[in-house]
Amino acid sequence: MRHRFCSLLSFFASKKKSPQLELPEDICRQFSLAQIKAATNNFHPDSIIGTSYFGSIVYKGTMDDGTIVAVRRCGGSSGGGVSELQLNEVKLLCQLRHPHLVSLIGFCLSEKEMFVVLEYMSRGSLAHVLYGKDHVPLAWKHRLHICIGAARGLHYLHTGAKHAVIHHNIKSSNICLDEEWCSKISDFGLSKLLPLSTSKALTRIDTDHAVGTCGYMAPEHRVRLLKEKSDVFSFGIVLYEVLFGRPQYDSTLLPEEKQYLLDWAMESLSQGTIYHAIDQYLKGGIAPECLNKYLEIASSCVHPKGNLRPAMGEVEVTLELALELQERADSEM
Repeated sequence: MRHRFCSLLSFFASKKKSPQLELPEDICRQFSLAQIKAATNNFHPDSIIGTSYFGSIVYKGTMDDGTIVAVRRCGGSSGGGVSELQLNEVKLLCQLRHPHLVSLIGFCLSEKEMFVVLEYMSRGSLAHVLYGKDHVPLAWKHRLHICIGAARGLHYLHTGAKHAVIHHNIKSSNICLDEEWCSKISDFGLSKLLPLSTSKALTRIDTDHAVGTCGYMAPEHRVRLLKEKSDVFSFGIVLYEVLFGRPQYDSTLLPEEKQYLLDWAMESLSQGTIYHAIDQYLKGGIAPECLNKYLEIASSCVHPKGNLRPAMGEVEVTLELALELQERADSEM
């Protein structure tokens, strides 16, 4: 995998000779450490808004032009140097632009740390909104719009970019929401950029280790990964979280069969009792035909056999149809 990053690594290795990365200013800006410190009030604890992969600390900051940003501090603050995963994310985000992907604004590289400056998502993650400490009781159509936006972002990654990109870590905490409740996919550290020869086709690539987050990984993750379809499986788990209003695993629930969301959803579907298991806030607010269409695509996404899962384009279109069915039922009422 290292050869994919050799170009970017060489840029950073020669930073002392050339302090600016050769990237267009309107795509990716290189900040000084002084600018990053000023933006975050010298990394003041009150500026911390969360953590990212491998313990990276995320700060809310204000740049010198007044832009509010999220600054991810990678490397030294979390016990190590800048990792290949962090360089990977910068490399990918420099090449990707879509309304449903969190945008890269720029970065700063110091001796032992890297700071990634990202678009600020004021409403946090979908996980926070669905079942976090200060969760919000979102209406059903609102949730559908969020799912459709995330599906569009994933569809773009798989087929819309020059190279297909496999995210490898789709989960509700990596789907963020801006002030207008627009959903955007974040955290690309584990993502893979496929070569042009395979970018538009379903591919299998050997792996020596599991990639992703436990509970969201597809059944085939320990053998040969069906790349696009592993993202589809993870997104299917997210769809069930949206419907049930709970995380994919909750150890506090009894009986134990309820603890794993996917198992509980499958059992409820087979017994015809899934309506009783969904988020209490949604009951009475979902048209039956809309719910059936939503469950149809969610169940397809988590099919045990990767080649029988739908492509993200089909997921996107089916979710849009579910929204149309809901709006039609609302207008008739």
